[in-house]
Amino acid sequence: MKTISLGIAIGLCSSYCMAQSSVTLYGEIDEGISYINNAGGASTFKMRSGAWDGSRWGFKGTEVLGGGYSAIFRLENGFDVTSGKLAQNGRMFGRSSYVGIASPYGTVTLGRQYDPVVDYLGPILASGRGSSPVYDLDNTGNDYQTSNSVKFASNNYGGFSFSTLYAFGGVAGQFSTNSVVGVGAGYSSGPLSAGAAYTSVRNPYQTWYDGTGASSILIYGAYLPSARDLNIAGVGASYKLGNFVAHAGMTRSVLTDSINGSNAQFNTYIIQGDYWLRTDIRLTAAADLTSATIGTTGGHPKYRQFNLVGDYLLSKRTDVYAWVLYSTAGDGATQAQIGQLTASTTDRQVNVHVGMRLRF
Repeated sequence: MKTISLGIAIGLCSSYCMAQSSVTLYGEIDEGISYINNAGGASTFKMRSGAWDGSRWGFKGTEVLGGGYSAIFRLENGFDVTSGKLAQNGRMFGRSSYVGIASPYGTVTLGRQYDPVVDYLGPILASGRGSSPVYDLDNTGNDYQTSNSVKFASNNYGGFSFSTLYAFGGVAGQFSTNSVVGVGAGYSSGPLSAGAAYTSVRNPYQTWYDGTGASSILIYGAYLPSARDLNIAGVGASYKLGNFVAHAGMTRSVLTDSINGSNAQFNTYIIQGDYWLRTDIRLTAAADLTSATIGTTGGHPKYRQFNLVGDYLLSKRTDVYAWVLYSTAGDGATQAQIGQLTASTTDRQVNVHVGMRLRF
């Protein structure tokens, strides 16, 4: 009888402990084949990992502390399926690595994490459109993470929420060097979702870009290494009407003191429509217009990108997709560049891509 009682007690304790804490292994693999009509002067077929969503795996966990408080953490890796290499410049957990406390008032996290632009504009302006325009300068495609950061995210209050982030620069005697400040808010209720966010990155070439890769960015790479700040502000909204979802928004990205002591400014206007042909088939059309003002040069180049995307859900975790993207450059701009592909040598570029995503 004592043995039975002990076994029951151990079982109850085990169940209690399991209920109080949990760790989840998760991830996503995105791999496909792309055709690019002009990549550095020649057409090419190539394998591409993470063309739509960055391939990743990670751990996230929660421990209930009592009184409505929980300890939380996330460690998320990014990698290239095609080669097996680490992404985010070789970081082990380059996408996210943070720990924090969730409370009845909100969540505080510390580590490497995403800014409020990703929280409140990404889900509205990047959902379903495929490759982001202008090398994701505005970070709505969540390509850039912020290290050394403290973040507060509020709970949801009747559909409204907000967050704020501050990243310490870590340079002795220069408190603001390499620092980041961000704030955002959103509202979601019924068919309507809306968001607004602002992020300011001091010394963005080092803070977000790790001091590498500017030469491959046709549209703003020449201004990035000398920029004092990257200031991003944006608004966006989506509305669902039956099987159709409309998205619209605008972002303004300014690289301050980046060319002869003046600013390089990029305004991007986004409009998108999603139509669910069936519960497992989504069709998307999107148009992005970027209008730039390049300091004292008087240049006002324009870049346009048009996306047609089809997505077929094989299950809740697996889908296959295809897209056709067409980009043009004008008003003084002579070369087009879609997302993070190699730039065209002409003012036109086309990308056809077929891919598969599997989530676990």
